[in-house]
Amino acid sequence: MSSSGPHKVKDIFVEGAIDPAFIATSIAKHASRTDIGAHEIFLGQVRADTVDGTAVVAIEYTAYREMALEAMTRIREEAFEKWPAITCLHVHHGLGLIPTGALCFMVFASAPHRKAAREAVAWIVDRIKADLPIFGREILSDSTHLWKTNQ
Repeated sequence: MSSSGPHKVKDIFVEGAIDPAFIATSIAKHASRTDIGAHEIFLGQVRADTVDGTAVVAIEYTAYREMALEAMTRIREEAFEKWPAITCLHVHHGLGLIPTGALCFMVFASAPHRKAAREAVAWIVDRIKADLPIFGREILSDSTHLWKTNQ
């Protein structure tokens, strides 16, 4: 829990891909924050992998929404405890069918200095991948599918 008290549950999910213009707007909104000296951003993009010679054309993401949002709230609290200098933390994950090349995941942290922002983003991405019940079904070019497993 941060010194200002617990954070409210924030809905991290968006329908479909994350629009690059949304990311640009998120960054621009921080221009008036003169206490910020660093932003760190992780962007996850749907890769055009090949599975047994068949191309992945999209990933269909689903989640246990309530459970995922509760877990994300705990991760967020832990991040603010570990890196109290963080001034902003934004997480978004796409749901539904997201084609290859499109953005599906974003973690954005701001802090007075780069080290806190960089470390926090790396830690948050790893925790989300390990702890949130978000599932990806890789859609293949032959109309079959496979459930994605995180590496």
